[in-house]
Amino acid sequence: MNSGLVFSIFFLAAYAYIAVAHKKRGLAIWISAALAIFCSLILGCFAGWHEMSTVFSGINFSVLLIFSGILLIAEVIIEAGIPGHLAAHIVTRSRDYGHAAMYLCILSGVISIFVENVATVMIVAPIALEVARKLDANPVGLLIGIAVASNLQGTATLIGDPPSMILAAAENMDFNDFFFMDGKPGIFFAVQIGAIASFFVLHKFLRRDPRALPVVKIPDVNSWFPAWVLAGVILGLAVLSFFFPGVGLEAGLLCAAGGAVAVIWHSVYRRKHPRNTCGEKYCNRSTRTILRGFDWDTLFLLAGIFFMVGALEQFGVMDKIGVFLAGVSGNNPLLAFLLIVTSAVVFSAFIDNVPYVTAMIPVTHAIAQTLGDLGQSHYYLTFGLLIGACLGGNISPVGAAANIVSVSVLRKNGFKVSFMDFVKIGLPFTLAATIAGAAFIWFVWGP
Repeated sequence: MNSGLVFSIFFLAAYAYIAVAHKKRGLAIWISAALAIFCSLILGCFAGWHEMSTVFSGINFSVLLIFSGILLIAEVIIEAGIPGHLAAHIVTRSRDYGHAAMYLCILSGVISIFVENVATVMIVAPIALEVARKLDANPVGLLIGIAVASNLQGTATLIGDPPSMILAAAENMDFNDFFFMDGKPGIFFAVQIGAIASFFVLHKFLRRDPRALPVVKIPDVNSWFPAWVLAGVILGLAVLSFFFPGVGLEAGLLCAAGGAVAVIWHSVYRRKHPRNTCGEKYCNRSTRTILRGFDWDTLFLLAGIFFMVGALEQFGVMDKIGVFLAGVSGNNPLLAFLLIVTSAVVFSAFIDNVPYVTAMIPVTHAIAQTLGDLGQSHYYLTFGLLIGACLGGNISPVGAAANIVSVSVLRKNGFKVSFMDFVKIGLPFTLAATIAGAAFIWFVWGP
């Protein structure tokens, strides 16, 4: 037994836990890493501390800093009442319930480009429920639409979702590369093509209700300062891209600094204004509560996945998987692309896409290397992986955290949501978005 096999066994064990659990996933991945090292020592197949130090150095702290900073800024933006204010404005300016439902889904997608998907659902859901309740309408389809739209657009930019950050780090992509890279339109436009196709699906489910809208109270915004902080970070990332290509430490420090500025501002603002004016439960947390509620679990999960996948790559496991999959595809680039996208959609419908994307990126590199000259421009494989993995989670109510939250909110408000209720909307939405987005990737980036 060699180190690669030992680490593979413990990685799969941790992956199985991550697939069904939603708490202490970071702890689970690091326990599996510790057990893998311990068993390798016991079995006498330990690769050596020098190799382990190389693996540890593969943990991308820039991605961890970007994730942390953007998450903190997003939490303070929520506390300022900005997203709820925008959602209420959209409702009051809509022609009828059907149009308002579509606009709320579009808004959730736009917010998710910059704000974590679960937070987006928690922000927009109360407005949607209030409108539905006053009209005695069933909000199930609307909240499912809000969830899947937020998952879709989170893929569009470097800061939208952890898998995008992971891909950027692996491919040495910077913020601007998501828009244009090597003179070609990037992932952002693939997502927008997918959004246009998939929103026809939402139109079928949501925009058929002509009832007039009730009066909705528009909550006040405490301050627009956090939004300016986010805008400054985004502009800074765009500028840094010209001087420091890729996801470097500079980008991570910029995002972390933005998060620190937002939290410090919130702390000062709360002292001067003990009561928030937005009048909603979600914008009344203290700075200490925000910091206590920070998503440490996902942060440690990201670090642990970097370590475990780095170990598997170091020990040659990912190369072997890549060679095998290339053989399955008959060494045909199009078949390899379809295999990567399809498998990503299927697996991500039921398991977390963060470990999946992290594990599969080295595999796509190995496939490209096996394909020879046709695989030298391998971006079509990694971009297809991101599209499939991030959009596949929209199929089922357990495929993404935002889906779980939307179903939970509905059930707490007395609305039953079955597995098939979600799939009826999520599956056609996912197929439309993935097929359109993947086709764009192939025709623009394919060999």
